[in-house]
Amino acid sequence: MVESPYLRMLKNKLVPLNPLYLHELEVLRTMLRQEDYQGDSGWGGSWTKERFQNLKEKHPEALMVFETELRLEKESERHRNETFQRLMPSPYIERQSRELPDSEDKEKRLRKLRDLKWLMIASRLGNVGYGGGIALGNFRNGYPEAYKSFKDELGQ
Repeated sequence: MVESPYLRMLKNKLVPLNPLYLHELEVLRTMLRQEDYQGDSGWGGSWTKERFQNLKEKHPEALMVFETELRLEKESERHRNETFQRLMPSPYIERQSRELPDSEDKEKRLRKLRDLKWLMIASRLGNVGYGGGIALGNFRNGYPEAYKSFKDELGQ
């Protein structure tokens, strides 16, 4: 989980904040996310509904910020998924699927072509780290024709 920009800003203030206050905000953010993803399951130990309600009442400004962060993350993820669904279908992969003879090598090649296309889309969205960049370079060198075709499909 990525650190909250709000919490990072609070931690970087010139006047150090009470560590208990920061801890409560981190717990509130985590509990909010857990409730969003898991609903009522997963609560236990010191993580009670009462504690969650108490933290929400105690820190309403932080609650609003964390709810906004969560909503923006969901919108970003939805946009990312829509982009992949829109861009993943490939005439090149369909043509290769029809032209290559049936074999185990055909399935491996088609899987690698799909991986290459996925990495190119992820790179376009800015979601590829160092390892993904290396993998993309290896795929590009191993499948130059496919890389060029996908580049044309994606309009890059």
